Amino acid sequence: MLIAFILLFLSSCATPTKTTTQKPLDKVDKPSKEVVLNNAEKSLQKAEVEWLKNGDIEQRNSLLLAAAQDFQTGGECRRSDIIIANIEPFLENPIQQQYSLLLKAECALIQHYASGLSAELIQTPIDTMISWLTPITANQFIARKEVLIAHLAALHERWDLAANVLSQQLEADSPLNVDSSPVSQLPLSADALNARSLPSAAPEQILWKWFLKSSKSTQTTMAQSNPFMRAYLSLANILEDENLTDASRQQAIIFWQKQNPSHPLSINLPSGVKGYLAQTLKEVRNIAVLLPLSGRVEVQGDAIKQGIMTAYFAKLENINKNNPGETIPNIRFLDTGSDTSRFVSDEITPEGLMQYDIVIGPLLREHVSLVKNFNLPDSMLVYLNRISRATSNIGAKDNTVAALLQDEFVDLPNNDSSTLSSDKTLFQPNQDQAQDATLSLKTNAESTSAKVYFALAPEDEATQLANLMKKQGIRTPIIISNGSSLSRRMIDTFNEQWIALNGLDAIKPPKVVTFSDNKGLRVGITAALDVLQSQRRINQLSNLSSETVHSVTRNRRDVDAFVVFALPQQVELLNPIIEASISLFTDRTIPVFATSYSYQHQLNKNSIRDLRSLVFVDMPFLMPEQRNSPLAEQVDTLWNKPPSSFLRLFAFGYDAFQFSEQMQQLAYFSHTDLKGLSGKLTVNEQRQVIRNLPSAIIQNDSITQVDGF
Repeated sequence: MLIAFILLFLSSCATPTKTTTQKPLDKVDKPSKEVVLNNAEKSLQKAEVEWLKNGDIEQRNSLLLAAAQDFQTGGECRRSDIIIANIEPFLENPIQQQYSLLLKAECALIQHYASGLSAELIQTPIDTMISWLTPITANQFIARKEVLIAHLAALHERWDLAANVLSQQLEADSPLNVDSSPVSQLPLSADALNARSLPSAAPEQILWKWFLKSSKSTQTTMAQSNPFMRAYLSLANILEDENLTDASRQQAIIFWQKQNPSHPLSINLPSGVKGYLAQTLKEVRNIAVLLPLSGRVEVQGDAIKQGIMTAYFAKLENINKNNPGETIPNIRFLDTGSDTSRFVSDEITPEGLMQYDIVIGPLLREHVSLVKNFNLPDSMLVYLNRISRATSNIGAKDNTVAALLQDEFVDLPNNDSSTLSSDKTLFQPNQDQAQDATLSLKTNAESTSAKVYFALAPEDEATQLANLMKKQGIRTPIIISNGSSLSRRMIDTFNEQWIALNGLDAIKPPKVVTFSDNKGLRVGITAALDVLQSQRRINQLSNLSSETVHSVTRNRRDVDAFVVFALPQQVELLNPIIEASISLFTDRTIPVFATSYSYQHQLNKNSIRDLRSLVFVDMPFLMPEQRNSPLAEQVDTLWNKPPSSFLRLFAFGYDAFQFSEQMQQLAYFSHTDLKGLSGKLTVNEQRQVIRNLPSAIIQNDSITQVDGF
């Protein structure tokens, strides 16, 4: 009866077999997907026959486990799970019990990879899978068990353990060692591909990614104890050596290949290394910087220019001091103007820019699209904004800037009215860039130029804020917004990330309180905390009683944080209102989280008092630790203690120049980073520069940086 039920259930889940004509395979020793699945079906039928014939439950279970294994190998984990779920209660043989646990854990991980979800959203908790693996002690399963442990450690971001364990089990016959699978090299149906959406690389390539994320001490230990890993360490050292020029790094990689001709990592180079070697690199002699140095965005452009010039002079000083023979590059600033349909400088043409080895800019999104269409073949480009498909082609009807200018200047992030104009095209959202990114990735290996998008996108900060709150265990935040268009954009991004991080809980977006004045802020907060409802109940009781009612309002107890998207002066009004709305019966302090939009570094004692419990993310250059650095003191002296808005744009420019010197290394080796003034900079697969920001908290009349780099 049990087997009949399994057969019935599996038949309903089975994918119809498609008849296709395939080219004869070179390797005939590996069974095809169809053969594997046919074997599974035969094992099911044989199990039913043998069970009816002799009633041997152990033989039946052995045949069913073989079928479950074949279904897993053929990319049908759902069917494998059905078998395991039905026979588990009847398994008495310890080996069979361990085998079922192993198959169940492997399929849980395979299906998690297929879902494309992050580790936080794994359907089967990692602790549950570990509990399945604990009883597995049979020698025949140990190798597969350790591969599983390595992958679970990676999901936990325990890279040292993951890399160390996998390095010892690269030859294990595990479905997670993709190339070890009998069907991994064969064409699969779409359904099977979805079911087997494992890390799409050989185990040596997976190990390479984990190895780069592990600590240096672990890397060294692995190389010392395992000769196979020495090639990993030596290649990693070449990629990370900041003293190497791009040309010398290319030569070092080629020499490494000659030293390790038969190593799997040398035979099949990581994709980033392949792309890097494909680059035509030359000495940097001329740099062009494209900025709006006139018009409505002139002030922003000039602040960025000052940062670039400061970084340039720092480079000259370093060359003169440490390497007088090194070529000093020339730098030239070209004015794009603030008109998004044209450039002020006549030199900003395809022919004019081809003479430069590096182009930094433009700044405005529409200008980025124009320069991108120049198709400069041999230049390295650091765009100072991102583009979207909607604006990749600029036409007469493109009124993006005009529309943005209808809002007041308070919509600018990091704004100070004394230094910033009202054009918000500087801070564009992280919009859909998939089409451009896909094209970039497809042509990257053949391209002779490197292009990256470096932007001060406030939406990126909203994403980081959501990640920070999730890590701190926040569950029920309330969002407070000043109603500006910038605030709305950040709220949309925050909600998207917050829902993604809490996907398994099926939560709704946090409640949003929007205000336009102090009264609206007070009413909105008290209403969100249900204080108004408490006051109404008190009033009702007072009306019903002839006696004096002594009462204290109460508030919701589930709210554990506020997220604020408002200007600094507006945030200073927030804490007193929150404190006045919290019940006297609790001593709990509700933290307030904010982005750099809500923070400015020049705070007096009263401001610090009003902002206590504020947790915010911002550039390292504005954190207390760097405010006393020689560079910060120099900037404060030269520009008479400028506001936060200037410092952020200055840091952006400074890092843009620094980044341009390391862009090939950073663009092609994803584990490398630049610890800059504006954040820890890395490059993602879409060639976007990601700024990882430190966080700080205001408490005890001081600002304390919580994390950094």
